[in-house]
Amino acid sequence: MTPTYTVGVDFGTLSGRAVLVRVSDGQEIASAVHDYTHAVMTDCLPGGKALPPEWALQHPQDYLDVLGQTIPAVLKESGVPAEQIIGIGIDFTSCTVLPTTRDGTPLCFLPQWEGTPHAYVKL
Repeated sequence: MTPTYTVGVDFGTLSGRAVLVRVSDGQEIASAVHDYTHAVMTDCLPGGKALPPEWALQHPQDYLDVLGQTIPAVLKESGVPAEQIIGIGIDFTSCTVLPTTRDGTPLCFLPQWEGTPHAYVKL
């Protein structure tokens, strides 16, 4: 029988991590970390607009970058073919709120909202 695997992805405050685990015994096969490009935005938005005091925002592009970097990295490190991955689990720090359109597009990805703090992820 061909072994199967699952991927766990944890989105933290400053980075995201992925781990590849063999389903049959829970053995960790590979892991990878990607630091967020935008970190925690406390002073200004990416376009330079200043934030009021005591704001802590994240950019959802960082989450997409984690997926695009860490999952290929654990597959490469392990040599496991993607076809043997049967599941993925996602975890976020605390309660992460991301305002989106009906189709799931983050509001901060839209030109009319990219300068609005409430369009970003709140910590």
